[in-house]
Amino acid sequence: MKKKYLIHSSLFVTLLLIVSISACKKDDFLNVPPKGSLTDASTFSSESNADLFVNDVYNQLPDINNETQNSDQYTDNDFVGAAWMTGQTTVRANGINPTNVPGGPAGSFDWATQFQHIRKCNLFLQQAEKNKANFSDEWYKQRVAEVTFLRAFFYSILYTNYGGLPIIKTPLNNSDGSDIFVERSTADETLAFIEADCDAAAAVLPEKASQSGRATKGAALTLKGWVELFAASPLSNPSNDAAKWAKAAATNLQVINSKQYSLFAEYNGQFLAANNWNSETIFARGYAAPNKGHKKEGILGPVIVNGGQQAWGNLAPTQNLVDDYEMDNGRPITDPASGYDPQNPYANREKRFYESIVYDGSTWQGDIWQSRTGGNNQIDLGSSSDISNTGYNGKKTLDESINGQTSLGISPGTSNYIIFRYAEVLLSYAEAQNEAAGPDQSVYDAVNQVRARVSLPPVTQGLSQADMRTIIRRERRVELAFEDKRWYDIRRWDITTKGPAVLNAPEYGMRITIDGSTKKLIYTPVQIFKNSFSEHMNWLPIPQAVVEQNSKLKQNPGY
Repeated sequence: MKKKYLIHSSLFVTLLLIVSISACKKDDFLNVPPKGSLTDASTFSSESNADLFVNDVYNQLPDINNETQNSDQYTDNDFVGAAWMTGQTTVRANGINPTNVPGGPAGSFDWATQFQHIRKCNLFLQQAEKNKANFSDEWYKQRVAEVTFLRAFFYSILYTNYGGLPIIKTPLNNSDGSDIFVERSTADETLAFIEADCDAAAAVLPEKASQSGRATKGAALTLKGWVELFAASPLSNPSNDAAKWAKAAATNLQVINSKQYSLFAEYNGQFLAANNWNSETIFARGYAAPNKGHKKEGILGPVIVNGGQQAWGNLAPTQNLVDDYEMDNGRPITDPASGYDPQNPYANREKRFYESIVYDGSTWQGDIWQSRTGGNNQIDLGSSSDISNTGYNGKKTLDESINGQTSLGISPGTSNYIIFRYAEVLLSYAEAQNEAAGPDQSVYDAVNQVRARVSLPPVTQGLSQADMRTIIRRERRVELAFEDKRWYDIRRWDITTKGPAVLNAPEYGMRITIDGSTKKLIYTPVQIFKNSFSEHMNWLPIPQAVVEQNSKLKQNPGY
């Protein structure tokens, strides 16, 4: 997989939009619905027909379980040595510019793609109101609330990557280009718009979905709490206005106090298909075989298994991440009292390490996985194969019962891609409340719930706000690893180039050699890549083609 080169989908979409818009100016000879297609009148003539439209909007949720590049590859969590992958060639190489904006996993960052999804939402809201007489009052209110939530979700992805956005509430008429040019609102105005959509949706949506996968009140409040947390964080709140933190804490507390969610007993088990829609899942993209399955195990799984190549290995945790997993006594490995032995580094680590990481000497599908010299997955420091560059492969979210080659061949996976889950809400509340008021008992309670699930002892009482901040940030990194959260966290905390400067620091792997005389394993961390990143890149640039198309758009600073 490392030597393949792909045309980026966001470039295709952008070019397609430019061609489409220029071709339609002042001419309507192409504005004829193709035979067999649904017109607005037929689409919104009944609830069953309109549901097809709503289902298509849900289908625009990012298809990340079929994606070769997750956003953790943009961070210090995951390093895949394929030279063509955006994380290495663009993001962590200080190369982001308006002509090569990262599309994100499954195109989820792509400006044009997300505004296409937003247009679908706006079209539904417009036409559903226009044809309201065709629907029952209950159906109408429910579906309008769902699509309003989905519009807020698509906006939230753009907001947390670009900042202020054009706020568009109706489908624009681009027949002559007269009203498709909308300027950007401020970040605060964009946040308020997303919050308002979430509030409107939460006021109507049920606490429990009538069908798996549909939006709920909890999903709307969780989304609202997330964007408020982002807005309260140092990148967006350099003056550290405590009221912004308090607002985020209050919204996340609403989700907690709803008593609708609880931590699932099995940390990694919650990501398996057998446990879809469990008590911890707040919102997810669902999959169904045979036509709507996924091939995650083949894309991400360990490479050489039982003597043959099974997968592409596109989940390769870094030593940087591995070092953040605590010991089973709840102490970080940097604590002299932790018992950590750098020459026996995988002994007595916390449960999440064993459920998330495939490491030398561990077992995958009945095979002992070895990244040591001469092992079946010997660390590939030269990126000459798909074998891990870090000495690790990922395990979290993968179904060990599915062989990688089977996965790549027929896409049998049906596990959800979880967008929001309850553990994140607990940690978001803890973070916001700690920043707003310091580490009160509610902060300890929230953090300790997450730790108790994996048999870690509670956090020691009497911590300072700064010490609690350190613990919460480490908990988020470990608990939410490989769930496409780290990209947002390191940016909103403004630590990509400051403080630990995680995107201006080396990434490490673990080289394991064998002592010729004693036959003991020797563990040596080894630098595999030197990251480079500029502060202005914490906000993505608006694509150059979009700026050229809409002169009212103001580019982000630094580009």
